[in-house]
Formats: sequence, structure tokens, C-alpha cells
Amino acid sequence: MGFGRVFFFIFGFALLEVLVLAQVAGAIGWPITIVATVVTALLGSYLFRRQGLDTWVRLNQRMQQGEMPGQEMVEGMMLLLGGALLITPGFITDAVGFALLLPGSRRWMANKVIQKGSLQSFTTVQGAGFAYTRSSYPGGNTNPFQQRPGSNDDRTGLGGDTIEGESHRTDQ
Repeated sequence: MGFGRVFFFIFGFALLEVLVLAQVAGAIGWPITIVATVVTALLGSYLFRRQGLDTWVRLNQRMQQGEMPGQEMVEGMMLLLGGALLITPGFITDAVGFALLLPGSRRWMANKVIQKGSLQSFTTVQGAGFAYTRSSYPGGNTNPFQQRPGSNDDRTGLGGDTIEGESHRTDQ
């Protein structure tokens, strides 16, 4: 996406936010609109702290069990985005921010991101080892390192779908 498209997207979105704020203010008045905007920012801050702590605890529990916390990592990114959107003045950003902060909708969206194959998954194998399993990528490509069709440059030498290994602690 070029700079021009990004600029026009941000400009258009900001203009839409201002129009929605003006319509709401015309219907209920500016003082109530300003109070509502501040209240949503405060409520969003509270939800961000609470949900962030819950996600952090689940992330640590999964790591202590020897599992990769993929779901929690995706949810953490969604929490950051949702918190940023809620402190941005406007009702559209508030709606999207609350959708990202509320546990049910956030988990549903995180599952969709993971199912789409945007996240590579790790699974536990015999104790302290991990197996790296590739998800399928757009266009049916299962190897993220594979070059474009017609290219002879495959520097990785990876031919399979799984790389297995073991980890050993050296500090004990």
C-alpha cells in the first residue's frame, strides 16, 4: 500500500469520525457528546488493564506448561489496538475498540486470524522440544520461504513441513 493510499485512508477515516461526532452532538448536544467521549476513553482504559492482565496470566500459564501461547499473543496485539482505538476520540473507533477489548468478540476474531493461517503454530513434542508446523499460506503455498513460481533461488533447503528439535537449559 503506497503512502498516498494510506494518507487518503487516514484522512477519509478522520473526516468520517468528525461527521459522526457532529451528527451525535447535533442530536444530544456537545457537552453530553464530550462527556460520552471521555467516559468511553476511561472505560476503555479500565477494560484494557483488566483484560490485559488476564491475557498476560494465561500467556504465562501456557508457557510454564511448555506450550506456545499463540492465541494469547494474538489477543495481546488485539488488546493493544483496541486500547489505542478507545483513547482516540470518536464513536467509530470506540465501537471497534470495544469489540477488540471484550473477551468474547476478541477470542472469536483471534481464532479467525489463527484459522486463516496468518499465525504459524507450535506444538509440544516429547517434553522440552517443539515442532514447528507451517500453516498453509495464500495461493496454496505451504512453505513461507519458497520463492515465487519460476524462481530457482531456494536458499533455505527446507523440503518438509515440520522441523523438530529439542531444547536444553544450560544455566542449571
